[in-house]
Amino acid sequence: MKTINFLLFALLVIPKAKAQTSNLSFYNQVNAEKNYLLPIDKASVIGTHPLGVSEQKTVHIIFPSEVKEIDVGNPHVIVQLTEAFNNVVRVKANARQKFAETNVTVITKDGRLYSFLTNYEQEPEILNVSMGHNYSSDERISKELGINYSNHKVLDESNESFVELKDLAQRAINRKHYIHNVGVYTMKVTALLRGIYAKGDNLYYVVNIINRSEIDYKIDFAKVFVADISEIKRVAVQEEEIPVKYYLPITKEVKSSTEKEFVFVVPFRAVSESKQVDFEIYEDRGARHLKMTIDNKIIQKARQL
Repeated sequence: MKTINFLLFALLVIPKAKAQTSNLSFYNQVNAEKNYLLPIDKASVIGTHPLGVSEQKTVHIIFPSEVKEIDVGNPHVIVQLTEAFNNVVRVKANARQKFAETNVTVITKDGRLYSFLTNYEQEPEILNVSMGHNYSSDERISKELGINYSNHKVLDESNESFVELKDLAQRAINRKHYIHNVGVYTMKVTALLRGIYAKGDNLYYVVNIINRSEIDYKIDFAKVFVADISEIKRVAVQEEEIPVKYYLPITKEVKSSTEKEFVFVVPFRAVSESKQVDFEIYEDRGARHLKMTIDNKIIQKARQL
């Protein structure tokens, strides 16, 4: 009986309201009868990327972090995580003809959610996509559309909030510098460690990048290693890579003749006298690779946030 009543409501009430207020949204039509419904604000919407697939060609999508979960809207699309690399996804059609538009959703280990509106294309225009290189465009277009760009909306496997990480990173970048004379210089680009802060299970490295060259410097990615060092030769003999969880700001470009401060959030690892931290920053499509060594005495100076 409840189902019948709801159908009668849908058939009789909503069309009537639509006829009276043709310019109202579905939300406004329903709220004419039920005023307790909350709308989804435009600023809360996360953008979706277009994706064309066919049966004859495979599309590869590279993500900047390990893929943890994939969801496909219908069986006409095949999605497979590569065996050799856990951040590359293969997508292709499971039909030789057009199918109803569907979606593919990917959640990565660093807490990001990626959405793809997927359609059949006999000859896909794009076959290989690197999502890590799409950040600047995503940010710019999202601002123009007035929608949400921050895609740190899910929790990782330790239930850590990336909203909290962002707030703590901002707090770290606002602190006064207290570390000096730790850094690296190459090809008119300098990286200086300005502070290390601790909160929970993470360390927040504040790094100032100064670009004195005539060419803009754009960070591709950063790597952090804890290395055992030989007491005899004082060289690294064994390394453990520690993944960078989060960085601030999202836009990683340092314009010519300018400088910018970044915060890199890294899980805490104990660093004894026989270990050191190697902090490496790689330029996007460039050779200005920055690598600095941070010994255990500097790590021990980390301050609480």
